[in-house]
Amino acid sequence: MDGRRITPYDPIVRAIVLVGGAGTRLRPLTWRTPKQLVPVLNRPLLEHLLLHLRRHNVTQITLAMTERSEDIRTAFGDGAALGIQLSYEYEDTPLGSGGAIASVAQGWDEPFLVCNGDIITDIDLTAMIAFHREHAAELTMHLHEVDDPSGFGVAVTAPDGRITQFIEKPPRETAPSRLINAGNWLFEPSLLNEMNPTTFNRIEDGLFPALCDAERPIYGFSQPGYWKDVGNSQALLTVNLDLVTGLIPGHLSADTQGVLIGSGTNIADADLQAPSVIGPDCQIGQNVTISGSVLWDHVTIESGAIIKDSIIASGVTIGRTAKLDRSVIAHGARIGAGVELTDASVEPDQQIEAGA
Repeated sequence: MDGRRITPYDPIVRAIVLVGGAGTRLRPLTWRTPKQLVPVLNRPLLEHLLLHLRRHNVTQITLAMTERSEDIRTAFGDGAALGIQLSYEYEDTPLGSGGAIASVAQGWDEPFLVCNGDIITDIDLTAMIAFHREHAAELTMHLHEVDDPSGFGVAVTAPDGRITQFIEKPPRETAPSRLINAGNWLFEPSLLNEMNPTTFNRIEDGLFPALCDAERPIYGFSQPGYWKDVGNSQALLTVNLDLVTGLIPGHLSADTQGVLIGSGTNIADADLQAPSVIGPDCQIGQNVTISGSVLWDHVTIESGAIIKDSIIASGVTIGRTAKLDRSVIAHGARIGAGVELTDASVEPDQQIEAGA
C-alpha cells in the first residue's frame, strides 16, 4: 500500500470539512445567511463540528469550499478563537467530494479525517480512529442507522465491520440495510491516488463502491448516539430543539430548562415553552407565547402573538396577536397584526398584512 501507514501512536490531527453547496434546501433562510452559519443554539452550525473535532484533538482543519464566502471567513478567521488552525481552499469549478478531497490533500502522507459540514453528531472520533487502526483499514466510514435510508448511501457490513456493499440512495423498499453513510470518513493517504483532483468525481458514486467490489479493507464504524443531517428547515428546527433539551450532553454550559435565551434579549410577561431557542437582542412583548420554535437575532415579537413550531430569522417583526404555526419567516420580513400563518414560507423583507 502506498503512503505512510498509521501506527498505534500517531495522532490524527488533520481534517477536511466539505462545505460546498448553496443550501438550496434551507431557503429562504439561506438567501442571506450561508448554510454553515445558520444558528444552532445561537452559534453557527459549522462551529459545532469544528469544536467536536477539537475535542478529539483534530486541530488542523481545512474548509473545502465551492465558492468564496467572506461571511464564513469573518466568522471563523484562522480558527484561533476556537483553539484550531483553520485554512480555506476554493474550487474554480465544482469538483465533487472526491475531487475536493484529492485537491486539498495533494502531497499529504498521513491519515486524515473528512467530514460533511452540515452534520451534527456526538460520534466518538477517538474510538473511530482506534477502530481504524485495529482493523488496518484503508478507509473507515461512520455509519448510522435510520428508518428510511433512501436519501443516503447505504452500506452492508460483515460481522467484523468490513463494508461488503455500498449503494447510493437506493429505493427504500430495496435498500439492503438501514446503515447509512453518516458523513465522517477516515482516509489512508494511499487512497489519494484513486481520486482525480482536477475533474468532478464523487466518492459516494466511485471510490466507495469500487473499494467494496475489490474487497479492499473498507470498514464501517457505528455506535449509538446522536446524528442529524441539517439539510432543510425542519431538520434545523429539530436539531435546535433536540440540543436545547440536552440530547448531546455538554452542548450547553448551564441548565436551561429547555429554553435558551440569547444575550441582550428583553422579555416582558411572556410564556416561553420548552423546547425553544431565543437569539440575542430580541424584543419579546407582553402575553406572547412561544413554543417549539427558534428565533434568530434582533427579532421583535409584539404583544399577544403566538409562535409555534416555527423558525424566525434575523430582523423579523411579528405584529400584535399574530399567530404562526409550522412556518419559516426569513430575514427582515414583517408579519402584520392579527395575521395567521400555517405551514408558510416567507421570503426576506416580505410584508404580510391581515386580509392580504
